[in-house]
Amino acid sequence: MRWRRFTVTVPHEASEAVSAILQELCGGLSIVSTEALTAHQAYVAENVSPEAVQTQLYDRLQSIPDELATPEQITVEADWVQEEDWAEAWKQHYQPIRVSERVVVVPSWRPWPDPDSATVAHPDDIVIRMDPGMAFGTGSHSTTRLCMIALERHMAPGARLIDFGCGSGILSITACKLGAEQVLAVDNDPVCVDVAGANLTVNSVAECCEVRLADSLEQIDRRGEWDVVVANIGPDIVAAAAGSAAKLLKPEGHYILSGFTERSENDIAAALAEVGMAVVDQLQEAEWRCWVASAISPQVRPPIVGEVER
Repeated sequence: MRWRRFTVTVPHEASEAVSAILQELCGGLSIVSTEALTAHQAYVAENVSPEAVQTQLYDRLQSIPDELATPEQITVEADWVQEEDWAEAWKQHYQPIRVSERVVVVPSWRPWPDPDSATVAHPDDIVIRMDPGMAFGTGSHSTTRLCMIALERHMAPGARLIDFGCGSGILSITACKLGAEQVLAVDNDPVCVDVAGANLTVNSVAECCEVRLADSLEQIDRRGEWDVVVANIGPDIVAAAAGSAAKLLKPEGHYILSGFTERSENDIAAALAEVGMAVVDQLQEAEWRCWVASAISPQVRPPIVGEVER
């Protein structure tokens, strides 16, 4: 199958806005940052009207405020790639990535320990084997790594977890390998559902996790029975999903959310407060943020974003 590849390169300040646009129009994406610019790549299958998506993309990019990126600072490239060619090219550049002291992400086609990698193996490594295919989630982007670290910090063994917008399934696999009892991975992209299912099998955790096609958290039942909801999508979606997450979580549960930068902090903090949640932990890498929120108790004052230690 042929895929239309869109590459949008902007200054770092506009990365959040571009990511949100591409995720809405195309689903998953990959992001690579250099010292001054961030390149975003997203793919649309030949059989789902890529020309219409391209038109919408150009229109939406024009709405990005000049203080984030002027029209001259936004470059867009579009080309056709064969799925097989893309997969082989990707394998040449995907290296093992150490996320934390315990967690390391290793391409499924490479050995571990890997004698050709600069990443050093540890005896007690939790190894996540990944082949992202056309889905987002390799461990190379800041938001993915931050969510994985947040799971290490805040998910207890035996937890029940929802991975909303699961992409490649990397966060679901991480949760299973950290000791989750039950994981529900959901995505609105059938490609992501297939890729996540395959990666769960490669990691021998398919029995721990169900993968489901769904557009929103409202389609998930058993409210008040989940320990963690994790969503690494984009600022508008994680803010809009806060109410549904709060209903699904146990009183002591955690909502782990990422995919946004400082630009959206106030809006997301307000959305959380509106549904009775407060930020209890913050993680940051470069411009990207990951928050952990929980239901407000009488002993917990909702933090003002400017007061949170960075």
